[in-house]
Amino acid sequence: MTRPFHRALLALVVALAAAGLLVILLQPRASRLSSDFTINYSAGVLVRQGHLAAPYQQAALGETMHRVAPDGAIDPGLPFSLPLIAALPFAGLSLLPIDVAFRLWQIISVALLLFAVLILQRARPLDRRAPAFAMLGLLAAVPTWTSLTEGQVTPLLFVGGAILVATLGRDQWAMAAGGGALLAVKPQYLPVYLVVLFAARRWRMLAAAGGGAALVLMSPLAAGVDGIGAMLHNALHANQAVAIRLDEAWIGVVGPALPAAAATGVAIAVYVVLLTALGLIAWRRPSSLMGFTVIALGFGVLASPHALPHDLLILAVPAWLAAVLSREGSLPNPIPGLLLTDLALLMDLHGVGPPLGPIVMTAVIGWYWWQFRQRAKARLQLAVSRAA
Repeated sequence: MTRPFHRALLALVVALAAAGLLVILLQPRASRLSSDFTINYSAGVLVRQGHLAAPYQQAALGETMHRVAPDGAIDPGLPFSLPLIAALPFAGLSLLPIDVAFRLWQIISVALLLFAVLILQRARPLDRRAPAFAMLGLLAAVPTWTSLTEGQVTPLLFVGGAILVATLGRDQWAMAAGGGALLAVKPQYLPVYLVVLFAARRWRMLAAAGGGAALVLMSPLAAGVDGIGAMLHNALHANQAVAIRLDEAWIGVVGPALPAAAATGVAIAVYVVLLTALGLIAWRRPSSLMGFTVIALGFGVLASPHALPHDLLILAVPAWLAAVLSREGSLPNPIPGLLLTDLALLMDLHGVGPPLGPIVMTAVIGWYWWQFRQRAKARLQLAVSRAA
């Protein structure tokens, strides 16, 4: 990129980061009380009081939400759909008033973002200034804004994804188990990482990640034999709890044209088809593991049965790897593509019409994939010509 273009991109990132900081710091109290944090905080209250089945019982959860946030406008019909163990951090936070707990969780979330960036820097190092620029970029990203203003658990997923990427070059089963456990908090984002470990033939890491995830996913059994069924019921009805056009995945584009009862089934079918295709590629051992990882993680989010704007924070993992590939000359600079995606997500926040984010992301990932293949072909031709 030319220097003026580079400066223009940096100015845009700084402007978006400043806007994001204002959005986070100036968020009205009513907005905080009607965020997803209230659901998780209420689940935490119930767990702390020993009512382990209650987070999945809508009447009990709704009554608790109204009690802890009487001034909030949150819908008491919104369910808690995470594994039960995910309520434990909020059980501790529930010892504090909800306003204080919300701000503390935001601080913890920012610390988790930095932790994930440092994991990636150690595993796949870039320039020593890269972590600072990465944090600036994250602050400029709409998924970060929405994650922090909703008090979401997505930063945990980012850390889990970063850990599993780190295990591609490090034989540490405990790390892999931890990464799998964190990703299992929202299990729709786990399988594609397992496919990547399969492509890398990291069998011990694959088993450890699967084991850690299994422990998290079985945690609802602490609420009784019906716990897992209750969690699955809530998770499968996620696209009915909010308007499906708010999904920043392919289902958000086609879902509004489908009968409500069929949308989740179609989304799951699309996801299974994608995972099958990625699994076949992984079986054949892709020529570039990192290139495959970037594409797989990107398409994995797009094909997810449920992906709200805050969930796209997990795309920071393939974005970092794309920057590594760009430094090696295998990809163009990923920043323009990331900014295009971010601007599309910014427009989608207005919630008017079909989501632009999945359309733009599909085009961006497709273009970078084509560029990756073209550059790989050019390197191969150059190597052949030199050998001749």
